[in-house]
Amino acid sequence: MELFSFSDMSLQHVPSYAGITSSPIWSGATSKLGAALPEQLQTTLELAQQLQMFSMAVGKILPVTALTLLTAVGEYKAAGSYTGPHEYRSMLVLNEQCLAELVYQSENPVTPMQQRKLLELEQQWLFPLRNALIVTRLQQLALRDTLTGLGNRRFFDDAIHKALQLTERKQQPLVLILLDLDNFKQVNDNFGHHAGDDVLLAVADAMRSTLRASDNLFRFGGDEFAVLLTAEDAQSAELVAHRLVKAISQHHICVKFGVSASAGLASHLTDESAKAIFNRADAALYDAKQNGKNVVRTASQQITTVADVMNG
Repeated sequence: MELFSFSDMSLQHVPSYAGITSSPIWSGATSKLGAALPEQLQTTLELAQQLQMFSMAVGKILPVTALTLLTAVGEYKAAGSYTGPHEYRSMLVLNEQCLAELVYQSENPVTPMQQRKLLELEQQWLFPLRNALIVTRLQQLALRDTLTGLGNRRFFDDAIHKALQLTERKQQPLVLILLDLDNFKQVNDNFGHHAGDDVLLAVADAMRSTLRASDNLFRFGGDEFAVLLTAEDAQSAELVAHRLVKAISQHHICVKFGVSASAGLASHLTDESAKAIFNRADAALYDAKQNGKNVVRTASQQITTVADVMNG
């Protein structure tokens, strides 16, 4: 069964919660907790927070060592989880659609009675979970380029500020690479925008296959791309940029249309702002475009803007 599809879903309030919460199957302390759970879950649309609330309710039924929620929008693990010797999996299904899969880990096997009680808790989570999944998916879409699926400019602006904070705190070397395609306009002019889209998808594919999973890749729109990564030194960063340019120029779609890429990179300087490192990388990219294309240029610490390059 495939995980939850968002194509024809919308947020909605579900009045039937009252019936669910007022008639729990089991009694005692667990029933009081169960009666409050849907109301607790409806206070947030954050999946991680909902999972934490659910895990607290689960703890009254089954002493779990770990609780993991697997969804189409990501994997979430309850705080404090650690691997246990026994695993129990349960699919969360609403209206014949699988919203997610829950993976319980525990020191002891889950008994049939515990399975029934867990099922009752899971039923109370379905509608809050569904709404949280929709909101999370919409948030993800707002940060993605619709054609390539890469992060968009909004995502980049957020990511670079977070990366700079991490760099200052942990002294991790941050590198920004800006890339611009060579001869891309001619593709659109001569072959149409469908061909241009094919080229952009090919470029995104070539870059993904070259970069590490920990590297962040973005498309700003048009034929402009950006990469945020950590590198031990300037030489390592420049090597990555050269690999990207080479991978793009050698992709069969790019070869077909005569498209290559130019790149400018800048390594973060102490106390440097997001705007400053971007301007230096942009100046290096401008230098690359003006000096042969299909090349890589590294930003000087003195050059701060494209105007500096033009006036140099």
